[in-house]
Amino acid sequence: MSGLGRQLGAVFSGIILVFCGGIHIGWSIFHLYMGGNKWAVGITIDEYRFAILSFFTGVGFILIIMTFSKEWLSTRIWLMLSSFFFMLNGIFFTAMPTDYPATVATRIIAGFGHGIAHLVMSMYIGEIASKQYRGKLITLMVASIIAGVAVFSVISMVTTNIIFIIEPAMHANRALGIIIMPLSLAAFVLAFFLTIESPIHTLLVKKDESTAQKDFLKLRGRALKTTETDLEFNDMKKLVEASHMLSKIFVTEGNFKPFQLILTLKLANLLFFNFSMNIAKMTFMSLMFTLTLTGPNWAPPILMLSKLGGALIAIFIIDILPRRFQYGISSTFTGTFLLAFGIVLATHDYLEPWIAPFLYITAEVFVTFGMLPVSEILLAEAFPPKKKVLSVASILICEYVGHMVVYIIYFNVPSTLQSVYIKVIVFGGVILLKCLLGLLLIPDTRNTTAREAHQLLSKH
Repeated sequence: MSGLGRQLGAVFSGIILVFCGGIHIGWSIFHLYMGGNKWAVGITIDEYRFAILSFFTGVGFILIIMTFSKEWLSTRIWLMLSSFFFMLNGIFFTAMPTDYPATVATRIIAGFGHGIAHLVMSMYIGEIASKQYRGKLITLMVASIIAGVAVFSVISMVTTNIIFIIEPAMHANRALGIIIMPLSLAAFVLAFFLTIESPIHTLLVKKDESTAQKDFLKLRGRALKTTETDLEFNDMKKLVEASHMLSKIFVTEGNFKPFQLILTLKLANLLFFNFSMNIAKMTFMSLMFTLTLTGPNWAPPILMLSKLGGALIAIFIIDILPRRFQYGISSTFTGTFLLAFGIVLATHDYLEPWIAPFLYITAEVFVTFGMLPVSEILLAEAFPPKKKVLSVASILICEYVGHMVVYIIYFNVPSTLQSVYIKVIVFGGVILLKCLLGLLLIPDTRNTTAREAHQLLSKH
């Protein structure tokens, strides 16, 4: 098997698992439209809100646990554990789709699964991927999360009434469970048979050079050592040897600057991908259709499937331009379209029905070309092995807690047309400012080894 085939096989379990997590992120975004289902009848508004937040609660909790326990278990075991958590969620969603306690409890468990998969994959791909494939494999992970959101947007469309009139033939929770159960089982089996331990992890934790080199050759699809593989493996050894002299604290020894840069980029992405903005998008996208009480709302699937199309294209174009230009073009188009739309909303009493959908679809597609994948690529590359767990976990904790904060703000601050255009203008402006930051500070880590990428990022 070729090096790309080996590496794709090694990460495929994690790709499936973050897809399952993406479905639950979609549940949180689109479940507002599920108030017409029997599940929502008889529970309080606070219970309803906690059901939405429960997934992110699980993600945040498990990430905190993993900051000190990640190195206790191998990558294979962590992925199998993530699969087990998703399997539990799938079983209960299938068997008890309208049971509120079961929904909340197993959404928390699904959050455990997604938190494990996102942290492990962010680190694992950055450590095992060849320099020519690293960007593409991380972009594939991002596309997988977006695919999960898109899938749930379709599920919510075909299983939901705007007002409770008739119960759909299949509840959305049951449909989600039926999808997640076989996928989590497949991920479990793939993790067991195909996952190859990161040589960097083996060198750092077990200090076993012989095993690390064997795993490295498997990942490169080689039976015997060559000059090229010797050079790359020695580069990994140098990275680990230099890391041994460092502490695990992520704000010391030159680690704070890349940490600060990536955290800023990730939280700025959060402003774009948040609940209230997505509700605004769905509202204006719905102008494309004449909605009825029992008819499907095509707006969410069209928006998210367009975004998925952009994410799949990004896999093939992510390494064409230097990272800063890829990021700059993506954020410039996204911010400009949002800013223009906010100004139009603020200054016009009437909009043609096609304007809002066109602007939002364009913004969503361009965000996938650079804003989302580049920040994930930098997250996988930036930190030395000894500081990596705490650094990556801390950034992901901030990201997922940030989602919860945005939801809580949305729950407590009424949304009006005026507040919508103010948000659009503010977020468009923030994205354009972030574009400037990216152009100034993001180094070009394409076709660099893990050690070279870390060195480039530590200088900025």
